[in-house]
Amino acid sequence: MSMGIRGNNDIYHYEKGVHYLQLAEWPMESLCLTRCGYHECPPGHSWGPKMRPQYHMHFVINGCGTLEINNKTYHLSAGDIFLLPPNTVSHYYADQADPWHYAFTCFVGTQAERYLQKAGFTDEAIVRKCNIAVEHFTSCIDEMLDAHQLTVTNELKRAAALYKLFALLTESNVSSDSRKNAASYDYPSSSYLDHALQYIHFNFEKNISITDIADFVGITRSYLFQIFKQNMDTSPKDYLMRYRMEHAKELLKTTDTPIKDIASSVGYHDPFTFSKMFSNTVGMPPTEYRKEYK
Repeated sequence: MSMGIRGNNDIYHYEKGVHYLQLAEWPMESLCLTRCGYHECPPGHSWGPKMRPQYHMHFVINGCGTLEINNKTYHLSAGDIFLLPPNTVSHYYADQADPWHYAFTCFVGTQAERYLQKAGFTDEAIVRKCNIAVEHFTSCIDEMLDAHQLTVTNELKRAAALYKLFALLTESNVSSDSRKNAASYDYPSSSYLDHALQYIHFNFEKNISITDIADFVGITRSYLFQIFKQNMDTSPKDYLMRYRMEHAKELLKTTDTPIKDIASSVGYHDPFTFSKMFSNTVGMPPTEYRKEYK
């Protein structure tokens, strides 16, 4: 099921000060582009007060302007981002002396609200700083505009550019940089645990550390330790070591591979360190284990 856009039927529009792509309809996907472009406003240029049915996000490239929404007034300038929620009356206009030039993108989708929250936008917070060069965001909009021809390939390119834009928004969201507790994370603890276990299982033969695992998963060392203790009743360090020893035991029982090569194959470059760890874990040195079980 789709919903049509009312208004101008042109797909690609370019005139002095206005450059945009507008699509004829959109499906209700997780995130879907409906319109994007640039507007270099003349002094005092005004829109509204009225509302739109989609989200509209604006990136101020240079100049100044004013936004009036929800009984609040925001004076905006280069490096600001402002969001107009759907079905919300708003009014915004360019400064008379230094009118703004902004890029914009409009979108809908079942996951739009969730992604916007991760990007730092809420019902009460509809304005934020870019926190990175505005060109990073406008390059995504350029990609959307370049893919204006109506082909499946370009449909995918536009979707990719929109997701890339949101990745930049969430990545540059200062409020998400410092995570203080488990509630700050985006996924359930079981997902992080599965990701960590997969990393260990594919990389145990390398000289990896607990910090490497936590960084790969995208959480702190302390939170990694917490989810291992809660779900595995062990620490990530002990799990990694025991996983390595299980593989070493199998090699000792089924091959004639030298001890130093087995040590290297399970992540220990020093065979003496490996032998010590093996003895502490299994209860006997690797040479004795091989004699007893082979």
